[in-house]
Amino acid sequence: MKTRKSQTEILGLAIVVVLILVATIFVVRFLVLKAPTEYRKGFVSSEIASNMLNTLLKTAAKECSQLTVTELLQDCAQARSIICDDGKDSCKFVESTANYIFDQTFDKWNMQYEFLAYTDIRSPLIKVGKPCKADKRSKLFPIPISVATMYTKLDICG
Repeated sequence: MKTRKSQTEILGLAIVVVLILVATIFVVRFLVLKAPTEYRKGFVSSEIASNMLNTLLKTAAKECSQLTVTELLQDCAQARSIICDDGKDSCKFVESTANYIFDQTFDKWNMQYEFLAYTDIRSPLIKVGKPCKADKRSKLFPIPISVATMYTKLDICG
């Protein structure tokens, strides 16, 4: 009599465990693995552009007397008087640095982008990446210079 009772209890426990596993699979499938909604995707792209551009502008270049990228961009737009240790002027150094940083991030994430630094949008001083053909999220940061305002813009495509 006792053996049948314990077998029934074990069978009941096995059924409960199976039900919990099935419920967990449904939760993971429908809640955790859900694709991001469209409005969230746009917000994330915009935040990535803002954070990447902000970080780039505050980055110090040890090859250029510890000047920040912002200071090098200001020189690029005004005098181009700073020559870095590798022999590049401020514009070429910022362009190669931006290209390296974005290659190490956006290219590995399979994200298309375009980075521009300009005082006049028709003739950018620095251009890295390819223009977006479709939908894009942009961040624009102004940089004050003595004669006008320089702008840095990062577009994230998609």
